[in-house]
Amino acid sequence: MQSIETIISDSSKGYSLQGTVITLDSNDVVVVVGGGRDHIGALSLALPRPSLDNSESISATTSVLTMPAHKDDEPAKYVGEKIAAATNRNVAVIAGIHYDNLAFSDLEILRELWISLTGKIINFINQP
Repeated sequence: MQSIETIISDSSKGYSLQGTVITLDSNDVVVVVGGGRDHIGALSLALPRPSLDNSESISATTSVLTMPAHKDDEPAKYVGEKIAAATNRNVAVIAGIHYDNLAFSDLEILRELWISLTGKIINFINQP
């Protein structure tokens, strides 16, 4: 293993997320994203590939497995896809975010947090 680093998102209305990034010697990356009560809600595997729109840029193909009755597939897919495309590495994501009694506006806050956290993770992986 090359490194393990935990990156904390910004906080908004009492919510925050964390991403534990494990970079492997083979240039693969594992990211565990959690918040509230951590658990395994969904798994994604994102593989970088030439973009279908522009073969000179990198995109990603992503597969997702979701635990029954969980809604963690959206952050698992988003985080994996964005990191794979930005770093040109294979990325596995384990996502488990759970806060009780969320309103729709709370879900929007969490979406903003996992988008922001993804940017921080990309910056960490791409640092020299």
